[in-house]
Amino acid sequence: MNKDSQYDIPIFVMGTGRCGLTPLMDVIAYHKDLAWPSQYLNRPYLTNKLYLAYLSRIADWRIFNSSKKHTSYFFPKHSEATILYNSCFNGFSSPYRDLRGDDVTSNASKKFKKMTETIIRYQGKKRFITEYSGWSRIRFLKKIFPSAMFIHVVRDGRAVANSLINVDYWNGWGGTSKWLWGEPPLEYKKLLEEYDYSFLALAAIQWKMTLNNIRSTSKILEGENFLEIRYEDLVKSPGDIAEKCLEFLNLDTECRIFKNNLKVAKIFDANNTKFRIKPWGESLNDNQIGMLNKMLEEELGNYNYI
Repeated sequence: MNKDSQYDIPIFVMGTGRCGLTPLMDVIAYHKDLAWPSQYLNRPYLTNKLYLAYLSRIADWRIFNSSKKHTSYFFPKHSEATILYNSCFNGFSSPYRDLRGDDVTSNASKKFKKMTETIIRYQGKKRFITEYSGWSRIRFLKKIFPSAMFIHVVRDGRAVANSLINVDYWNGWGGTSKWLWGEPPLEYKKLLEEYDYSFLALAAIQWKMTLNNIRSTSKILEGENFLEIRYEDLVKSPGDIAEKCLEFLNLDTECRIFKNNLKVAKIFDANNTKFRIKPWGESLNDNQIGMLNKMLEEELGNYNYI
């Protein structure tokens, strides 16, 4: 373990979006040592009410040890708290490019540190963990927390592209001039032109851009501070992957609360079975799959998807 204070070693679980952040957090966040922002802190009028993190203590109570802790609207649970993050730095959740170290202001640094420390204190834990999607933001967060640890969740880009065009908040329908990701590199534009700016192709480019951004910026991290997990491996063996993450984070894998939660956490294989939407293999036709295989060949090969 690093010699830094536990307050100085937050954990950030990240990915491209639609990649499996929620199921991974479902199996590791409910540990006796981990504090996290709940959905109650992700509301515009409550971001300054950090004492509400105290409510999250009930997640440890045995009486609530059931799958309802993951599905109930009212039960405090981990959240991708974009509104809370934006209260610390206005552009955190939706910048047109990745955030860098030189974007950090003294005010933003102070607010992020206060936010993590306060949630830890009110929830009565030792370490802070949270999730976010899109750009890596590694350089930004490392500037504030030099010893921060990152877990990157990767999911098959064909599944991610299919998922993106089936959620109502995807902003690709307005094209690259209106989405959140800035102008794609020239080589990516050529791919879009080749496929006549297909929306599915655009969703694939989003995955390609954000994945490669994370892979590139993660190189500044030491091996002991960065771990990659495939969503498909999590689905296949949730317990093994969860323990691998805890070992990486230097946390007790025999924690009773962690083990009890593993028994009730439900991890669905959204790649191969219907979970809100049809899996990509059923939803897409042969031509569309062939297009994705060609566009994403390098990245899919790097992660043994093809």
